[in-house]
Amino acid sequence: MSTYTKCDLEIYLVLIPLSSNFYSNINIMIQDYLNEQFIQTTEDANFEKLKKTCADVAKKISKDKAKILAFSLIAFDPEVPADNQEIVEIKNLIIENWQTFLSNSKDTTLTIIRAVMLDALQASSKDTSSASLIWFATRNAFKHYKLGREKEMLTNFLLELGNRIESEVSESWDFSPDYEIEIPKVTAAVIDAAELSTHTQAAAISGAGIAEVINKALKKQIAELKENQKEFVQLISLMQMRTQLLWWKEAGYSPLMKVRYKGIKDGPLQVLLSYDYSDFIPEMYPVSVDYFLLESLKSLSNDAEKKIKISDFLKMVEEHNSELKGFVPEFTGGEGRVLFANFVQGLVHGKYQAKQFKNFVGVAVTTELTLGELTLWLFHDLHSIKLSTSK
Repeated sequence: MSTYTKCDLEIYLVLIPLSSNFYSNINIMIQDYLNEQFIQTTEDANFEKLKKTCADVAKKISKDKAKILAFSLIAFDPEVPADNQEIVEIKNLIIENWQTFLSNSKDTTLTIIRAVMLDALQASSKDTSSASLIWFATRNAFKHYKLGREKEMLTNFLLELGNRIESEVSESWDFSPDYEIEIPKVTAAVIDAAELSTHTQAAAISGAGIAEVINKALKKQIAELKENQKEFVQLISLMQMRTQLLWWKEAGYSPLMKVRYKGIKDGPLQVLLSYDYSDFIPEMYPVSVDYFLLESLKSLSNDAEKKIKISDFLKMVEEHNSELKGFVPEFTGGEGRVLFANFVQGLVHGKYQAKQFKNFVGVAVTTELTLGELTLWLFHDLHSIKLSTSK
Protein backbone atom coordinates (compact mmCIF):
# COMPACT_ATOMS: atom_id res chain seq x y z
CA MET A 1 0.00 0.00 0.00
CA SER A 2 1.26 3.49 -0.86
CA THR A 3 1.31 6.25 1.71
CA TYR A 4 1.29 10.01 1.45
CA THR A 5 4.40 11.70 2.75
CA LYS A 6 5.46 15.22 3.53
CA CYS A 7 7.04 15.15 0.08
CA ASP A 8 3.50 15.05 -1.32
CA LEU A 9 2.95 18.40 0.36
CA GLU A 10 6.40 19.59 -0.75
CA ILE A 11 7.71 19.90 2.80
CA TYR A 12 10.01 17.07 3.98
CA LEU A 13 11.01 13.62 2.75
CA VAL A 14 9.72 11.91 5.88
CA LEU A 15 7.14 9.15 6.06
CA ILE A 16 4.20 9.87 8.33
CA PRO A 17 2.71 6.58 9.60
CA LEU A 18 -0.91 6.40 10.62
CA SER A 19 -1.34 7.17 14.31
CA SER A 20 -3.21 4.39 16.08
CA ASN A 21 -4.98 6.76 18.45
CA PHE A 22 -5.56 9.79 16.23
CA TYR A 23 -9.20 9.07 15.52
CA SER A 24 -9.92 7.98 19.09
CA ASN A 25 -8.86 11.47 20.23
CA ILE A 26 -11.11 13.56 18.03
CA ASN A 27 -11.77 17.16 19.14
CA ILE A 28 -8.27 17.90 20.47
CA MET A 29 -7.09 20.51 17.95
CA ILE A 30 -8.06 23.44 20.18
CA GLN A 31 -6.12 21.83 23.04
CA ASP A 32 -3.09 21.36 20.79
CA TYR A 33 -3.17 25.03 19.85
CA LEU A 34 -3.17 25.94 23.53
CA ASN A 35 -0.41 23.44 24.41
CA GLU A 36 1.82 24.79 21.62
CA GLN A 37 1.06 28.35 22.76
CA PHE A 38 -0.30 29.32 19.38
CA ILE A 39 -3.20 30.72 21.39
CA GLN A 40 -3.25 31.81 25.02
CA THR A 41 -5.85 32.21 27.70
CA THR A 42 -5.16 32.87 31.36
CA GLU A 43 -8.46 31.54 32.68
CA ASP A 44 -9.71 27.96 32.51
CA ALA A 45 -13.27 29.23 32.29
CA ASN A 46 -12.49 31.00 29.02
CA PHE A 47 -10.96 27.87 27.56
CA GLU A 48 -14.08 25.92 28.51
CA LYS A 49 -16.11 28.51 26.62
CA LEU A 50 -13.91 27.92 23.56
CA LYS A 51 -14.38 24.16 23.84
CA LYS A 52 -18.15 24.63 23.99
CA THR A 53 -17.97 26.73 20.82
CA CYS A 54 -15.89 23.98 19.18
CA ALA A 55 -18.55 21.40 20.04
CA ASP A 56 -21.32 23.67 18.76
CA VAL A 57 -19.53 24.32 15.46
CA ALA A 58 -18.65 20.64 15.00
CA LYS A 59 -22.29 19.69 15.44
CA LYS A 60 -23.38 22.42 13.06
CA ILE A 61 -21.16 21.30 10.18
CA SER A 62 -21.21 17.53 10.76
CA LYS A 63 -23.78 16.93 8.01
CA ASP A 64 -23.12 20.07 5.97
CA LYS A 65 -20.57 19.17 3.27
CA ALA A 66 -20.73 22.64 1.72
CA LYS A 67 -19.75 24.20 5.05
CA ILE A 68 -16.95 21.64 5.56
CA LEU A 69 -15.60 22.67 2.15
CA ALA A 70 -15.85 26.38 2.99
CA PHE A 71 -14.00 25.87 6.29
CA SER A 72 -11.34 23.75 4.61
CA LEU A 73 -10.49 26.57 2.23
CA ILE A 74 -9.69 29.08 4.97
CA ALA A 75 -9.00 27.35 8.31
CA PHE A 76 -5.46 26.29 7.32
CA ASP A 77 -4.42 29.74 6.07
CA PRO A 78 -3.00 32.16 8.68
CA GLU A 79 -3.38 35.00 6.17
CA VAL A 80 -7.11 34.59 5.59
CA PRO A 81 -8.81 38.04 5.66
CA ALA A 82 -10.45 38.94 8.97
CA ASP A 83 -13.63 39.99 7.13
CA ASN A 84 -14.10 36.57 5.49
CA GLN A 85 -17.73 35.54 6.01
CA GLU A 86 -16.85 32.22 7.69
CA ILE A 87 -14.35 33.94 9.97
CA VAL A 88 -16.98 36.49 11.01
CA GLU A 89 -19.50 33.68 11.55
CA ILE A 90 -17.22 31.80 13.95
CA LYS A 91 -16.20 35.01 15.72
CA ASN A 92 -19.85 35.72 16.49
CA LEU A 93 -20.39 32.17 17.76
CA ILE A 94 -17.41 32.48 20.10
CA ILE A 95 -18.73 35.79 21.42
CA GLU A 96 -22.09 34.13 22.22
CA ASN A 97 -20.23 31.89 24.70
CA TRP A 98 -17.44 34.30 25.66
CA GLN A 99 -18.63 37.90 25.64
CA THR A 100 -15.16 39.39 26.34
CA PHE A 101 -13.47 37.35 23.60
CA LEU A 102 -12.27 40.28 21.48
CA SER A 103 -10.77 42.23 24.36
CA ASN A 104 -9.07 39.13 25.77
CA SER A 105 -7.73 37.60 22.56
CA LYS A 106 -5.93 40.68 21.21
CA ASP A 107 -3.27 39.61 18.63
CA THR A 108 -4.44 35.98 18.54
CA THR A 109 -8.09 36.60 17.61
CA LEU A 110 -7.78 35.22 14.07
CA THR A 111 -5.69 32.25 15.23
CA ILE A 112 -8.29 31.31 17.86
CA ILE A 113 -11.08 31.51 15.28
CA ARG A 114 -9.11 29.27 12.91
CA ALA A 115 -8.36 26.85 15.75
CA VAL A 116 -12.08 26.51 16.46
CA MET A 117 -12.72 25.82 12.77
CA LEU A 118 -9.88 23.30 12.59
CA ASP A 119 -11.20 21.55 15.68
CA ALA A 120 -14.61 21.25 14.03
CA LEU A 121 -13.00 19.92 10.83
CA GLN A 122 -11.05 17.37 12.84
CA ALA A 123 -14.27 16.20 14.48
CA SER A 124 -16.08 15.92 11.15
CA SER A 125 -13.16 14.01 9.62
CA LYS A 126 -14.21 10.94 11.58
CA ASP A 127 -16.54 10.40 8.63
CA THR A 128 -14.45 9.09 5.74
CA SER A 129 -16.28 11.08 3.07
CA SER A 130 -15.75 14.31 5.04
CA ALA A 131 -12.10 13.40 5.62
CA SER A 132 -11.69 12.99 1.85
CA LEU A 133 -13.34 16.34 1.23
CA ILE A 134 -10.97 18.13 3.64
CA TRP A 135 -7.92 16.34 2.19
CA PHE A 136 -8.63 17.05 -1.48
CA ALA A 137 -9.88 20.61 -0.96
CA THR A 138 -6.83 21.59 1.10
CA ARG A 139 -3.75 19.68 0.00
CA ASN A 140 -2.75 21.79 -3.03
CA ALA A 141 -3.15 25.34 -1.76
CA PHE A 142 -1.84 24.34 1.67
CA LYS A 143 1.72 23.94 0.36
CA HIS A 144 1.88 27.63 -0.44
CA TYR A 145 0.51 29.11 2.79
CA LYS A 146 2.83 30.94 5.19
CA LEU A 147 2.21 28.60 8.11
CA GLY A 148 4.98 29.61 10.51
CA ARG A 149 5.04 27.55 13.71
CA GLU A 150 1.75 25.84 12.83
CA LYS A 151 3.34 24.07 9.86
CA GLU A 152 4.21 20.72 11.43
CA MET A 153 0.93 20.30 13.32
CA LEU A 154 -1.24 21.09 10.31
CA THR A 155 0.90 19.02 7.96
CA ASN A 156 0.56 15.98 10.21
CA PHE A 157 -3.18 16.52 10.50
CA LEU A 158 -3.63 16.54 6.71
CA LEU A 159 -1.34 13.57 6.13
CA GLU A 160 -3.24 11.59 8.76
CA LEU A 161 -6.34 12.14 6.63
CA GLY A 162 -4.61 11.27 3.36
CA ASN A 163 -3.07 8.07 4.71
CA ARG A 164 -6.28 7.00 6.37
CA ILE A 165 -8.12 7.34 3.07
CA GLU A 166 -5.33 5.49 1.26
CA SER A 167 -5.45 2.59 3.72
CA GLU A 168 -9.22 2.27 3.37
CA VAL A 169 -9.41 2.26 -0.43
CA SER A 170 -6.14 0.78 -1.68
CA GLU A 171 -7.03 -2.84 -0.90
CA SER A 172 -10.26 -2.70 -2.89
CA TRP A 173 -8.32 -1.32 -5.88
CA ASP A 174 -5.40 -3.71 -5.57
CA PHE A 175 -6.10 -6.52 -7.98
CA SER A 176 -4.86 -7.61 -11.39
CA PRO A 177 -7.13 -8.14 -14.41
CA ASP A 178 -5.39 -11.50 -14.75
CA TYR A 179 -6.73 -12.69 -11.40
CA GLU A 180 -9.52 -15.23 -11.53
CA ILE A 181 -12.73 -13.68 -10.27
CA GLU A 182 -14.26 -15.85 -7.60
CA ILE A 183 -18.03 -16.10 -7.90
CA PRO A 184 -19.49 -15.58 -4.42
CA LYS A 185 -20.82 -18.76 -2.86
CA VAL A 186 -24.40 -18.83 -1.68
CA THR A 187 -25.57 -21.08 1.12
CA ALA A 188 -28.20 -23.51 -0.02
CA ALA A 189 -31.70 -22.87 1.25
CA VAL A 190 -32.34 -25.24 4.17
CA ILE A 191 -35.84 -26.15 5.25
CA ASP A 192 -36.37 -27.09 8.91
CA ALA A 193 -37.54 -30.73 8.66
CA ALA A 194 -39.15 -30.81 12.09
CA GLU A 195 -41.05 -27.62 11.51
CA LEU A 196 -42.14 -28.81 8.07
CA SER A 197 -43.33 -32.12 9.54
CA THR A 198 -45.49 -30.33 12.08
CA HIS A 199 -47.14 -28.25 9.38
CA THR A 200 -47.51 -31.28 7.07
CA GLN A 201 -49.55 -33.07 9.72
CA ALA A 202 -51.85 -30.08 9.84
CA ALA A 203 -52.00 -29.72 6.07
CA ALA A 204 -55.55 -30.97 5.99
CA ILE A 205 -56.52 -27.91 7.95
CA SER A 206 -54.29 -25.36 6.29
CA GLY A 207 -51.48 -25.22 3.74
CA ALA A 208 -50.27 -21.83 4.96
CA GLY A 209 -47.79 -23.34 7.43
CA ILE A 210 -45.87 -25.22 4.74
CA ALA A 211 -45.58 -22.08 2.65
CA GLU A 212 -44.33 -20.20 5.72
CA VAL A 213 -41.48 -22.67 6.30
CA ILE A 214 -40.40 -22.64 2.65
CA ASN A 215 -40.61 -18.83 2.40
CA LYS A 216 -38.48 -18.42 5.55
CA ALA A 217 -35.69 -20.51 4.02
CA LEU A 218 -35.89 -18.72 0.67
CA LYS A 219 -35.89 -15.25 2.26
CA LYS A 220 -32.60 -16.06 4.00
CA GLN A 221 -31.07 -17.20 0.73
CA ILE A 222 -32.35 -14.13 -1.16
CA ALA A 223 -30.80 -11.81 1.44
CA GLU A 224 -27.45 -13.56 1.04
CA LEU A 225 -27.73 -13.36 -2.74
CA LYS A 226 -28.34 -9.60 -2.58
CA GLU A 227 -25.32 -9.03 -0.35
CA ASN A 228 -23.03 -11.11 -2.56
CA GLN A 229 -24.44 -9.45 -5.66
CA LYS A 230 -23.54 -6.01 -4.25
CA GLU A 231 -19.90 -6.98 -3.69
CA PHE A 232 -19.71 -8.68 -7.08
CA VAL A 233 -21.19 -5.66 -8.89
CA GLN A 234 -18.70 -3.35 -7.16
CA LEU A 235 -15.81 -5.53 -8.32
CA ILE A 236 -17.09 -5.64 -11.90
CA SER A 237 -17.65 -1.84 -11.88
CA LEU A 238 -14.09 -1.26 -10.72
CA MET A 239 -12.69 -3.52 -13.43
CA GLN A 240 -14.84 -1.79 -16.03
CA MET A 241 -13.64 1.65 -14.91
CA ARG A 242 -9.99 0.60 -15.08
CA THR A 243 -10.55 -0.77 -18.57
CA GLN A 244 -12.21 2.51 -19.61
CA LEU A 245 -9.27 4.50 -18.23
CA LEU A 246 -6.77 2.46 -20.22
CA TRP A 247 -8.87 2.89 -23.35
CA TRP A 248 -9.22 6.62 -22.67
CA LYS A 249 -5.48 7.06 -22.29
CA GLU A 250 -4.64 5.05 -25.40
CA ALA A 251 -7.34 6.66 -27.54
CA GLY A 252 -6.35 10.20 -26.51
CA TYR A 253 -9.93 11.29 -27.07
CA SER A 254 -12.01 13.70 -24.96
CA PRO A 255 -15.50 12.40 -24.08
CA LEU A 256 -16.57 15.95 -23.17
CA MET A 257 -15.39 17.83 -26.25
CA LYS A 258 -15.60 14.91 -28.68
CA VAL A 259 -12.14 15.74 -30.04
CA ARG A 260 -8.61 14.35 -29.91
CA TYR A 261 -6.38 15.81 -27.22
CA LYS A 262 -3.53 16.07 -29.71
CA GLY A 263 -3.48 19.57 -31.06
CA ILE A 264 -5.10 21.16 -27.99
CA LYS A 265 -2.74 23.74 -26.52
CA ASP A 266 -1.46 23.81 -22.95
CA GLY A 267 -3.88 25.64 -20.70
CA PRO A 268 -7.13 24.36 -22.17
CA LEU A 269 -5.55 20.88 -22.37
CA GLN A 270 -4.98 20.69 -18.60
CA VAL A 271 -8.45 22.00 -17.85
CA LEU A 272 -10.09 19.53 -20.24
CA LEU A 273 -8.09 16.57 -18.91
CA SER A 274 -9.07 17.35 -15.32
CA TYR A 275 -12.77 17.49 -16.23
CA ASP A 276 -12.70 14.33 -18.34
CA TYR A 277 -10.76 12.40 -15.70
CA SER A 278 -13.04 13.56 -12.89
CA ASP A 279 -15.99 11.97 -14.65
CA PHE A 280 -14.31 8.55 -14.50
CA ILE A 281 -13.17 8.50 -10.88
CA PRO A 282 -15.42 7.54 -7.93
CA GLU A 283 -15.49 9.46 -4.64
CA MET A 284 -12.85 7.30 -2.94
CA TYR A 285 -9.61 6.42 -4.72
CA PRO A 286 -5.94 5.59 -3.95
CA VAL A 287 -2.89 7.76 -4.70
CA SER A 288 -2.07 5.71 -7.82
CA VAL A 289 -5.02 7.39 -9.57
CA ASP A 290 -3.17 10.73 -9.41
CA TYR A 291 -0.10 9.22 -11.05
CA PHE A 292 -2.18 7.74 -13.87
CA LEU A 293 -3.44 11.24 -14.67
CA LEU A 294 0.11 12.62 -14.64
CA GLU A 295 1.32 9.91 -17.01
CA SER A 296 -1.65 10.56 -19.30
CA LEU A 297 -0.70 14.25 -19.45
CA LYS A 298 2.93 13.42 -20.20
CA SER A 299 1.84 11.44 -23.25
CA LEU A 300 0.04 14.53 -24.56
CA SER A 301 2.22 17.48 -23.56
CA ASN A 302 5.97 17.86 -23.98
CA ASP A 303 5.95 20.49 -21.25
CA ALA A 304 4.09 18.50 -18.56
CA GLU A 305 7.02 18.79 -16.13
CA LYS A 306 7.93 22.36 -17.00
CA LYS A 307 7.31 24.93 -14.27
CA ILE A 308 5.36 28.05 -15.10
CA LYS A 309 3.83 30.85 -13.06
CA ILE A 310 0.17 30.51 -12.18
CA SER A 311 -0.36 33.87 -13.87
CA ASP A 312 1.00 32.44 -17.15
CA PHE A 313 -1.29 29.42 -16.89
CA LEU A 314 -4.30 31.66 -16.28
CA LYS A 315 -3.33 33.69 -19.34
CA MET A 316 -3.33 30.47 -21.41
CA VAL A 317 -6.83 29.73 -20.13
CA GLU A 318 -8.11 33.24 -20.86
CA GLU A 319 -6.85 33.07 -24.43
CA HIS A 320 -9.14 30.09 -25.04
CA ASN A 321 -12.23 31.15 -23.08
CA SER A 322 -14.54 30.68 -26.05
CA GLU A 323 -13.49 27.03 -26.42
CA LEU A 324 -13.59 26.30 -22.69
CA LYS A 325 -17.11 27.67 -22.28
CA GLY A 326 -18.28 24.58 -24.12
CA PHE A 327 -17.72 22.37 -21.07
CA VAL A 328 -16.62 24.55 -18.13
CA PRO A 329 -19.74 25.51 -16.13
CA GLU A 330 -20.31 28.99 -14.78
CA PHE A 331 -19.42 29.53 -11.12
CA THR A 332 -22.22 31.17 -9.16
CA GLY A 333 -20.64 30.96 -5.68
CA GLY A 334 -20.05 33.73 -3.19
CA GLU A 335 -17.28 36.27 -2.95
CA GLY A 336 -15.17 34.52 -0.28
CA ARG A 337 -12.37 31.97 -0.64
CA VAL A 338 -12.87 29.60 -3.59
CA LEU A 339 -11.25 26.55 -5.11
CA PHE A 340 -8.74 26.88 -7.96
CA ALA A 341 -11.24 25.07 -10.20
CA ASN A 342 -13.95 27.56 -9.19
CA PHE A 343 -11.64 30.44 -10.05
CA VAL A 344 -11.00 28.93 -13.50
CA GLN A 345 -14.76 28.62 -13.98
CA GLY A 346 -15.17 32.27 -13.05
CA LEU A 347 -12.25 33.28 -15.27
CA VAL A 348 -13.67 31.47 -18.28
CA HIS A 349 -17.06 33.14 -17.88
CA GLY A 350 -15.79 36.62 -17.02
CA LYS A 351 -16.59 36.61 -13.29
CA TYR A 352 -12.93 36.92 -12.21
CA GLN A 353 -9.72 38.45 -13.53
CA ALA A 354 -6.35 36.70 -13.22
CA LYS A 355 -4.99 39.43 -10.92
CA GLN A 356 -7.64 38.47 -8.32
CA PHE A 357 -6.24 34.95 -7.86
CA LYS A 358 -4.49 35.65 -4.54
CA ASN A 359 -7.59 37.24 -3.03
CA PHE A 360 -9.88 34.38 -3.95
CA VAL A 361 -7.63 31.31 -3.82
CA GLY A 362 -5.10 32.45 -1.22
CA VAL A 363 -1.99 31.64 -3.28
CA ALA A 364 0.30 34.15 -4.98
CA VAL A 365 -0.17 34.34 -8.73
CA THR A 366 3.64 34.35 -9.11
CA THR A 367 3.86 30.82 -7.64
CA GLU A 368 5.54 28.41 -10.06
CA LEU A 369 4.13 24.92 -10.62
CA THR A 370 4.47 22.29 -13.32
CA LEU A 371 1.61 21.78 -15.73
CA GLY A 372 1.22 18.34 -14.14
CA GLU A 373 0.80 19.87 -10.68
CA LEU A 374 -1.73 22.35 -12.01
CA THR A 375 -3.69 19.52 -13.65
CA LEU A 376 -3.76 17.56 -10.41
CA TRP A 377 -4.83 20.63 -8.46
CA LEU A 378 -7.77 21.16 -10.81
CA PHE A 379 -8.70 17.48 -10.64
CA HIS A 380 -8.56 17.46 -6.83
CA ASP A 381 -10.76 20.54 -6.72
CA LEU A 382 -13.33 18.98 -9.04
CA HIS A 383 -13.24 15.93 -6.79
CA SER A 384 -13.85 18.19 -3.78
CA ILE A 385 -16.89 19.66 -5.49
CA LYS A 386 -18.20 16.15 -6.14
CA LEU A 387 -17.69 15.19 -2.49
CA SER A 388 -19.28 18.39 -1.21
CA THR A 389 -22.51 17.62 -3.04
CA SER A 390 -22.66 13.91 -2.16
CA LYS A 391 -25.01 12.58 0.50
